[in-house]
Amino acid sequence: MTLKRATGAPPIGDVYLDEPWVSIRWDGAHHCVHTEWKAFATSVEFRAALMRALDPIREKRAVGYLSDTRKIKVIVHTDQAWANEVWIPLLVAAGVKRFALVTAASGLGKMNVEDVIQLVDNRGVLMRGFSSLEGARHWLAEIQPG
Repeated sequence: MTLKRATGAPPIGDVYLDEPWVSIRWDGAHHCVHTEWKAFATSVEFRAALMRALDPIREKRAVGYLSDTRKIKVIVHTDQAWANEVWIPLLVAAGVKRFALVTAASGLGKMNVEDVIQLVDNRGVLMRGFSSLEGARHWLAEIQPG
């Protein structure tokens, strides 16, 4: 069963959004918001998901954000620019200090995500790419809330 949650809708447990292209949940064990991209998302879906991810960040006062992008094939340039210019400042304002991206081993999606990392790092949030969830979680755990 897929949980359908509109932007701003209350979460079901720790799941804030679960769609065929993305899931967003609070990871209490690692004290971060975890977004898993499952498939291609249209621009509207991509942007709505990123905006929805701000809800648990604010509610839980998360300082860490984990995005599993291993299944992303492409992020269109206009969405990359939007994320950099609009969403990243909102993420920083919400209190996130570290942003970990888990990338695919190869392919266009990996190159897109690496381009985003270069654009964003040092804009109020540290962003790093990882080849595993474990490495990303370990790096996020190094920062303490507050």
